[in-house]
Amino acid sequence: MLKRSSLALIFSLLLCTPVWAEVVTFFPGTQYALDVHFLRGEKPGPTVFVQGGIQGDETGGFLTAQLLTRAKVRKGTVIIVPRANPPSIHERKRAINVDLNRRFDQDYNEFYEDRLARLIRFLVSQSQALIHLHEGSGFYNPVRVSDLRGPNRYGQSVIIDAVGYKNVANLERAARQVLAKLNEGVSPKEYQFQIFNMDTFNDRSKYLEQRKSLTYYALSRVGIPAVALEVSKNITDLNWKVSAQLKGTVLFLRQFGVEVDAPEPRPQDLKAYPPRDLKILVNGRELDSRKPALSLAPGATLDVRCEPSQDQAGLSPVTAVFASDRPGFNLAKAPRLPLAPFQTLDVRSDGQVLAKATLQWTGAWPAPEQSGPAKFVCWLGGKLVHVPAGGTIHAVQGDQLVLEGVWGSKKDEVLNLKGYVSRVGKNDGQDAGQEIILDPKSFIPKFLVPQPGGDVTCEVVRETPGQAKDKFTIVLKPRVVHSLVLTTQDGRSLTVPWSPDKPLQLAPGRYTLADVQGNGPAAMVQVFASNTPVTLGQSFTVTEKDSIVLRQATTFADMGVMKLSTRTLSQADAEPDSARLY
Repeated sequence: MLKRSSLALIFSLLLCTPVWAEVVTFFPGTQYALDVHFLRGEKPGPTVFVQGGIQGDETGGFLTAQLLTRAKVRKGTVIIVPRANPPSIHERKRAINVDLNRRFDQDYNEFYEDRLARLIRFLVSQSQALIHLHEGSGFYNPVRVSDLRGPNRYGQSVIIDAVGYKNVANLERAARQVLAKLNEGVSPKEYQFQIFNMDTFNDRSKYLEQRKSLTYYALSRVGIPAVALEVSKNITDLNWKVSAQLKGTVLFLRQFGVEVDAPEPRPQDLKAYPPRDLKILVNGRELDSRKPALSLAPGATLDVRCEPSQDQAGLSPVTAVFASDRPGFNLAKAPRLPLAPFQTLDVRSDGQVLAKATLQWTGAWPAPEQSGPAKFVCWLGGKLVHVPAGGTIHAVQGDQLVLEGVWGSKKDEVLNLKGYVSRVGKNDGQDAGQEIILDPKSFIPKFLVPQPGGDVTCEVVRETPGQAKDKFTIVLKPRVVHSLVLTTQDGRSLTVPWSPDKPLQLAPGRYTLADVQGNGPAAMVQVFASNTPVTLGQSFTVTEKDSIVLRQATTFADMGVMKLSTRTLSQADAEPDSARLY
């Protein structure tokens, strides 16, 4: 479900003051798992959302946001997403399938980027302002000065979509007040920041594509002030860029009513970034790129684990291990059963290659079936599944599927999940080796066959040249939650029937989430008490204004709401094993 890290002790040790902070991992177990940091100050105040890394080639933005997670918040709350698009960071690309910062004009449902966008929209809806951290090319200037300095360059700018909008405070005035202080310490003068008003609401704007961006969404749909703070990719001093962007972020936070003390980045840390003391274990053996080759057995599960480096700088780079035949699929996030040889493993930290290991395969590869149909090999929800051609597997909406290959075949098998596109620009029918989230709404409808009870079926077809077109069927069921199991403060167990849109009667007080019961593991459902994520074993408070919200863990799709109606349960009508509905 949701993975939490108890950062409160770490923060108190670093800053020598009590502070409330936590990090929640959304989409756990997927290739696009996302860490979100929540920092609450000592005094109440507004909530501001700060995000970096929406495009993987903008290093300054995600390092600035990561450093901010170590700040002491004195007033207000800061929600921070340091690396909003981990797969694009692994490949140091602006986009993998689609540009995530162009997916906010509607609720798309095609690629992993669209699931990330759903979560980001949710986080924006909980905030009173947005600061979006970027790294753009060149240097913005309202008139053209050179190829690197002009109106089509984004670096060293504060981007706004309008001077003001409806009831939102004047964005240009706020930006000018920030830049007056930020530019005081900027040297050389050519590195000073400028306001870049894209005038996005004007139909004559040159930047109408910005209407699909996050800042425009926050301003026009949520009605909160939103700015993008861009440093330049053409400034090579990473310490300079991060220091300037962090200072600007703190000034904007203050402008929006949040007071923070942020750590100063250290030049030696950024010079040594990313740290190279990673420990990579492949099937329990440490990967050493200095050795001639890593010996692996064919047909055995490949288990890759990463032990993080001693990251005293707090830059927290994300790690990936890619096989040479499946670039972009992070083996550190999922197991693999190699059915055909590949040559190397690449170890990356925030997209930078740290090591490359050559593989040596020792032993015999699996032999094909001597009789009977061919056998497909796949991973369903992290479990290895063998399914014969003509066979059927049963899955639940939101399950993770990885097509591994055909048992005994050393060919580069082409396995096509009909109606599903794994990656933009590669719709060649090859879906093997990619993470597939089984969501019927992301399929081409004509390839889905409705079944009684709301199920649908689809097919995986072997389209390898020269091979028989074997296939198997997937029966995909809707994800269903029957009940939530809660524990009261005095240790009683309450089984709460899940009936969206019906009021739920509970006594006010604190409860602990003990289980989520349905047609799949509890980890496949994300629970919220109103807007606060709740994980298994965590306590939460019920008041008359609260509600329980469920979302699918891998897609962030809405599974319904139950508004809580509180009352004091008498001893006579208290039910130890069930909660009562109106």
